[in-house]
Amino acid sequence: MRNNFSKIFKRSVTAVAVSSILWGSAALADDLIGKIVGSDLDVYTVTAVNVDTGTQRTVSLNADGSYRLAKMPSGNYKITVMKGGVVVAEDSAKASLGRNTVTNFEIAATDDTEVIQVVGSSISTIDLASSDSGLIIGDVEISRMPIAQNITSVALLAPGTVKGDSAFGNTASFGGSSVAENACYINGLEVTNTRQGLGCGEVPFEFYKEFQIKTGGYSAKYGRATGGTMNSVTKSGTNNWEFAAIAQFQPDSLQEDGSISRGKQGSGAIFRDESMDSESQTDFTFSAGGPIIEDTLFFYGLINPRDTEKSYTTGGSEFSANDQYRVEAASSGDNLFWGAKIDWDINEDHRLSLFGYSNRRDIERTVFDYDNGVVGAEKDGAILKRGGEAKSLSYTGYITDDLIVTAMAGTIETEYETANANLTCPTVTDSRTTDNPVTGCGAGGSFGDNNDENTQYRLDVEYDFGDHTFAAGYDYQKRKSARVSTPIGGHSYDYRTLAVGGDFQADNGALENTSSAGFDYVEDRIFDGGGSFESELAAYYIEDKWQATDNVVLDVGLRIDEFDSWGTTGKLLTSFKTDIAPRLGVTWDPTGSGESKVYATYGRYYLPVANNTVFRAASGVADATTAYTFSGVDGTTGAPTGLAPLADSADINNGASNGVANSRQISGTPVVPEQDIFQAKEADPFSKDEYIIGYEQILNDEYTIGFKGTYREVASALDDYCGRYAYPYCVMVNPGSDSSWYSDGYYWNGTDWGDSSFDSDGAPDAGSLTTYSAETMGLPEAKNEYTALESMVKYQSDAFRYTFTYTWSRSLGNFEGAVKSDIGQADAGITQDFDFPALMDGADGYQPNDRRHVLKFFGTWEPTQDLLLGWNSTLSSGRPVSLFGQGYPSDDPNLNGGWGDLFYLADTNADGDLTGEYTRHSRGSAGRTPWTFNIDVSAAYSFTVSDVDMRASLNIFNVLNTQEAVASNEHYESAEGVVNQWHGTAYGFQTPRYVRISLEARF
Repeated sequence: MRNNFSKIFKRSVTAVAVSSILWGSAALADDLIGKIVGSDLDVYTVTAVNVDTGTQRTVSLNADGSYRLAKMPSGNYKITVMKGGVVVAEDSAKASLGRNTVTNFEIAATDDTEVIQVVGSSISTIDLASSDSGLIIGDVEISRMPIAQNITSVALLAPGTVKGDSAFGNTASFGGSSVAENACYINGLEVTNTRQGLGCGEVPFEFYKEFQIKTGGYSAKYGRATGGTMNSVTKSGTNNWEFAAIAQFQPDSLQEDGSISRGKQGSGAIFRDESMDSESQTDFTFSAGGPIIEDTLFFYGLINPRDTEKSYTTGGSEFSANDQYRVEAASSGDNLFWGAKIDWDINEDHRLSLFGYSNRRDIERTVFDYDNGVVGAEKDGAILKRGGEAKSLSYTGYITDDLIVTAMAGTIETEYETANANLTCPTVTDSRTTDNPVTGCGAGGSFGDNNDENTQYRLDVEYDFGDHTFAAGYDYQKRKSARVSTPIGGHSYDYRTLAVGGDFQADNGALENTSSAGFDYVEDRIFDGGGSFESELAAYYIEDKWQATDNVVLDVGLRIDEFDSWGTTGKLLTSFKTDIAPRLGVTWDPTGSGESKVYATYGRYYLPVANNTVFRAASGVADATTAYTFSGVDGTTGAPTGLAPLADSADINNGASNGVANSRQISGTPVVPEQDIFQAKEADPFSKDEYIIGYEQILNDEYTIGFKGTYREVASALDDYCGRYAYPYCVMVNPGSDSSWYSDGYYWNGTDWGDSSFDSDGAPDAGSLTTYSAETMGLPEAKNEYTALESMVKYQSDAFRYTFTYTWSRSLGNFEGAVKSDIGQADAGITQDFDFPALMDGADGYQPNDRRHVLKFFGTWEPTQDLLLGWNSTLSSGRPVSLFGQGYPSDDPNLNGGWGDLFYLADTNADGDLTGEYTRHSRGSAGRTPWTFNIDVSAAYSFTVSDVDMRASLNIFNVLNTQEAVASNEHYESAEGVVNQWHGTAYGFQTPRYVRISLEARF
């Protein structure tokens, strides 16, 4: 028995370094576990009492002397061993999100005296109960380092995560996936942006208690993400009333100027101007937490009034420069966060938690003219209605020692509406190479209702049976959206140049400039329509964690997801039931000492259809672009005058009759299709397979190392094909596979419209079901592969702690995923990829999220008891760059090479005329953006004033003020054969140095 005791003690104590690393495996619940070694074990019970709230739970020992107090709320506990109602041993432990905490005891007998000795105290072992990967970090650890106060900044601490393009806001890419493939939770409530999957609902950092960032190896409990998951819990009240007041200041006077990018390889006019950007924030947080009824009912609440003001230049496109300067401000009651959590321990076996928050805010925007560094007159304004409200009710029931039931019901509402003051001036963009671009009289854009509501229910059951822990559950969401998009001023004009021999691809044939000179024309895109639409998501899972041996745990899980969606007419648009998705994991302690761990996982993950897809396909949106010649420009509005259809021009040879209809390109029809038209019969939802193998080793009391290999690949890509065989709609297919769907009035036979009646009503024509081979559609198989090798070194002593990680990764394929970073397209699930075969010719290559080398180094140093210094640094290689053109070497209508961003550049002669020859430049073959380095530093000093604990801190972000370009313009041509003067110019740079100052008082 003594040898067994020594083995358990060694495994518990030497594993402490692994328990605290920010990289590696993460448990799935807040479990307090341990073992009592001795005889007559059936007479003992173990009780855990939360020292802050009085919450307690008692369990009997299993036959082997082990115990498990599962799903305990995070906090500090006293573990008590009792025999016959008499306390015979006790110790302290801490339950933490995603960590198993172990306390072991040994019974030793001397004559007739029984002694229980604590042999493993408050230690999270190398957790053989789980094999998932990620990062776990609490509010105390966060407050010790200079981290921007948003969930993305926390996620970016984990290996395998990189910052997404600024076109999508502040987002992160996990494991090579696009930034729209993640899921976010607060207290079990999913707060992901359901429209596009971009971003999360968030609360002030003072409200957070712990974060769990999952980068791979998810349990079957988790789904609807092919990237990563970001899970957090908030603070709760205790038996002691505690109050806090925090003031934070981010003054724009302490922010450095940003950079400027210029066209014509740096010698031209300003393309993007960040030198005029500024941001100032002042916010105050007041929180209170304590008992409503001691040991039973607890409250925690927080309010956060915020004053924010920022200014920035914007507008333009890949073919035009910034033309607006905006100032946005929100304060007082228009920018007030409030949140609260109530916890009720009905008794030791039943617990209820009510959680809610509101972060609604109205932002006042003022828009000014901007031209090449000069801010002009005010021309527009708007009120931005942002944020939303969330609420949830959670239940935990310990039905028996072995049976646990948890349930959750909640909803989150989010608003995105922008109410412009100027609704008469149309959107105007000038994509020509000119020193005097045409500008509009307003901000342009669109207006209309824009909001989401996500109602959620979840039930989980867990049962311990010998060496097995079985779990099963059901998860349901109903996602309602309302979106109306009406163009301001009724139009959106883009002035362009059509080179000699250049084409405008109309639906009835290419309009080619057959004259001896290039000429200007204008494209008028009218995107109009919308309404209410919704989707329903359901999931079922079952899993078994099997303690196969003392040193091996097997994790076997199965999950099925169902995704359904309906358009504005109430007709079913999509309906998917996934194959059984396996989640397999194994962990092995090769030496049995607890000093090392080998783990491996395999999983298949599915991504639901985003509500944005429903909006674009089934909300009555009409999307048509018509090309015109023009004779003049209105000096006030910037709108073209003297319009005539491009097909009517004497310089155009279109091979068809003239008129508006033959000068138009339809990208969306207001007719809402039914499922049989929009979804191919064989289509499977978007999914990825993931393989991980890792190793962790404790070297000594201070150092821990780890290595991990990851491979991910797309198993099935779901995207929209919009070629002639699908016209006038698009159809969701798995590219590269044979697909069948019904037609609606249009019948393309490969060369002409055959028996088409040209009357579409959204209902499938009887007998029109047709199977189209992959060769007929001309689409390649979708490929996206991510390979990564991660290494980690962690050091921890009393005063000095740091973590260093290095990730080598490679992301290859012919598409990125849900969004398209290289052109900033945020249409989740329906990007231009696979719309037409020509778009995929040359698409194979390195993906935008391929950052080959990423090094992260962060930590803290406490030179004195009251002074804390911290740092957070990242060194990253650049992302691949492509060359996009606007022409294609074939005019085959089945390939549709006259639309979108292509991997071909047109050759021109000395006069700039097209020669008819093209050069292919495959994805990512034009070099990379520069390496980027960033280091943030912080200092915090703690002191006491009249028994009030005070803390003053200073955070300096990007202390070296490095401002390398993070994304560049990859569009080499603005029109076929016309070089884009802005090509290669930076879209954006690293954020300049800025400062955050805070003062805290806690009592």
